[in-house]
Amino acid sequence: MAGKQIDFPPQQKEDSRVAPFMIGLSLLCVVVVVAILLTDRGGPFIGPWG
Repeated sequence: MAGKQIDFPPQQKEDSRVAPFMIGLSLLCVVVVVAILLTDRGGPFIGPWG
């Protein structure tokens, strides 16, 4: 086993659009959660549970 060498594939380059997209997606989720919490005061927002 000492004679074998592990070949790793070349490292992939990170796409420059990934980080801004993920930040935008996170902010969108925060806005949705805040909207649900604010509208939930008068009763259930979605569905019969409350």
